Amino acid sequence: MNERHFLLRGLLGGLAWGSAVAIAHLGHGIGLILVLGQPPLTLFAAKGTVVELVFGVLAGLVLSPLLKLPKGGAVAHIVALCALWLVIERVVAVDPSKPLMWIAPSLVALAFVGVGSLAWKRSPALVLGAAALLPVVLLATPEVRTALSEKEQPPELKPAKKGAPDVLFIVMDTTRSQSLSTHGYHRDTTPVLEQLASEGILYEGATAPSTWSLPAHAALFTGTFPSFNGAHAETRMLGKTFPTIAEVFAEAGYETRCFSANPHISEAFGLTRGFHYSDKAWMAGPGARQFVFIYRFLDFLGLGVDDKGGALVVQNIEDWWSDRPEDGPPAFVFVNFLEAHFPFHQLPKEYVYAYQDRPMSELRDAGQIAFGAQFGRPLTSAEVEQIRGPLIDLYDGGIKYTDFLVGEVIKQWREAGKLDDTIVVVLGDHGEVVGEHDAFGHVTAMVEEDLRVPLIFRFPKAIPGGTRIEGPVSTVGTFATLTELAGIEHPTVHVPSLLPALTGVQVGQPVIAERFEEHLLAARFAPGTANGKGPQVNPRGRYRTFRKGDWKLVQHSDGGEWLYDLGSDPGELDDVAEAEWQKLEELKDDLDFYRGELLLPELDAEVTGEVMNVEDMDAATKKQLCELGYLDGDACK
Repeated sequence: MNERHFLLRGLLGGLAWGSAVAIAHLGHGIGLILVLGQPPLTLFAAKGTVVELVFGVLAGLVLSPLLKLPKGGAVAHIVALCALWLVIERVVAVDPSKPLMWIAPSLVALAFVGVGSLAWKRSPALVLGAAALLPVVLLATPEVRTALSEKEQPPELKPAKKGAPDVLFIVMDTTRSQSLSTHGYHRDTTPVLEQLASEGILYEGATAPSTWSLPAHAALFTGTFPSFNGAHAETRMLGKTFPTIAEVFAEAGYETRCFSANPHISEAFGLTRGFHYSDKAWMAGPGARQFVFIYRFLDFLGLGVDDKGGALVVQNIEDWWSDRPEDGPPAFVFVNFLEAHFPFHQLPKEYVYAYQDRPMSELRDAGQIAFGAQFGRPLTSAEVEQIRGPLIDLYDGGIKYTDFLVGEVIKQWREAGKLDDTIVVVLGDHGEVVGEHDAFGHVTAMVEEDLRVPLIFRFPKAIPGGTRIEGPVSTVGTFATLTELAGIEHPTVHVPSLLPALTGVQVGQPVIAERFEEHLLAARFAPGTANGKGPQVNPRGRYRTFRKGDWKLVQHSDGGEWLYDLGSDPGELDDVAEAEWQKLEELKDDLDFYRGELLLPELDAEVTGEVMNVEDMDAATKKQLCELGYLDGDACK
C-alpha cells in the first residue's frame, strides 16, 4: 500500500474520532444549557464543534503512521487519538482532581467509535447520517425550546412627556469597590469613574443585593430583594409578577434598549422584559469560552480572543446612535460590561499588562486554577499564593478596561451634546473575591469583596457634582432613584430613592443581601469543603446578611449566625457574635422588622422551584401584596 492510502485512512479515522468526541462535548454542553436555563449559544457551539472536528482530522493525519502496523493498526490509531485527547483534556481541565470530568468525553467518544465501526460494516450510510444528524439535533434543541416558550412582546411605544431626559444605566459586571481608585485604591483603575463622581454623587458604601448576575439584576430591575421577587439560584428565572424598570420607563414613553454580552441579561431569565430591543451581544459567546473544552484548548495554544464582548457592545451603541433621529423619543439604555469577569486574561494586551509583565502562559494557568476553584476544585495553600498576585493584577486590568468602555459609552452622549440632559448611573451588580479568605470568584462567598460595589449618579439638573455619601446603602434603591429623577411614578419597592441623602437624610435602607444555593455548583464541592476559609464561603445552604453602620449580621439557613464589626475588622476575620451579643440581638430585631415590612420569607422557607407569578399565588398572599402596593391593576381584582 502506498503512502496516500495510509493518509486517507488516517484522515477517515481522524474524521470518525473528531466527530465522536465533538458530539460528546456538544451533548454535555447542550445538556448544561438546558438544565441551567441558559439561552441558546448556537453559533458559538457550532463553531467549537467544527474546530474540534477539524482538529480531529489533523490529528488523524499526524498519527496515520500507526496504521502501518502489521496487526491492529486501526485500533492503535484510534487509541492514540483517544490518548492525545486525554492528555489535552487533563492540561485544560477545569478540575484535575475530578478525573471523570475530563476523562468521560473521550471514553464516550471511544464508545461511539466502537459502535460506529460495527454499524459501518452493515450500513455506512447510517453511520454517516447519524454523525451528521446528531450535532444538528443537539444544536437545534435549545433553539426549539426557545421557539416553543412564551415570547416576550415588546411594549408599545407611547408618547413621552416633553423634555424627558434620557437614562443611561450602566452595570460594571463583577466590579467591587475595593479595587477602584474612586474609593481610594492605590492603582489608577477608574479615571472615568473619578471624573463621573466629580460631576455627580458617589455612594461609597453601596452594597449589592446578591452575589451573581441573575439575582442582582432582578433586584435592580424590580427594586425588590431576591427572596421576594423569586429570581435566584433555586429558580433561575424572574417571573412576571412585578413590573421591571424597563417596563415602567416604556410605559412613560421611553424607547428601552438593552446592550449586553452577559447571557444572563436575556429573555431566557426574564431580565429583558420591557425592553423594545436587545442587542444580544452574548450570542457570540466571548464570555463562555472557559466553559468549553475546545475553546480552552485554543486559548492554551495562544489562539484566544482579547475581549469578552465589551467592544461589540460599544460598537452596537455607536451604531444605534448613528441611526437615532434627533426628534426621537427619550431613551432608557441599559448596558452591561462583562470585562472584569473571568477569564481574567481575556483582555486587550494593554490591559493584561497594565499592572504586571508575567508571561501569558503563567496568567492563563493562574486563571484556570481560579476558575476551577470557583466550581469545586480544592486548592492547596501553595496554589492560593501562586495565583493570588497574578489574578489581582489581571482583575485590576479588567476593571481598568471596563472603566475605559464606560467612558466610550458616555462619550456618545457627551459628543451629541445630551449628557447634561441625561440621567447617568454606573454601578456594579456584585463584586469578586480575589484571594481574600483564600477564595476566588463570586456566587458562593458573602464577604464584602463580593458585595461592596460602585454606585454613581450624574444628573447636573438635580445632583451637585462632587458629592460623596458615606455609610452603607443598598443598590436596590437605584430603581426608585432613577424614576424620581425622571419624574415618573414607580411601583412599590423595597428601597426608596437615594436622593434624600443630598439633604443629610439616611437613605438606602435596608441593606440586605441574599444568596440561595446553586445546587449544581454546591454538588461539585466535596462534603465539608469550600473555596476559601470562614463561615461566609459555604457553598451549601442559603445566606442573608444585614448591614447597620459598621455592623454586619450574617445568617445561614442551617442556623448559623455571625457578627462582624467592619469598622475595626474590614477583612471579616473576627466573629464577635458572642462578645457583642446585645448588638447581635439588636440587629436581629431590626432585620426581623424589615423582613416583616417587606414580606421577605424566612431564610429556610420552602422554594418550590416555580417562579413567582400572580397566577401561582394563594388569595391571602395576593391580597397582602395588593394592600401594600406591590401589585395593582388586574392582578388585584
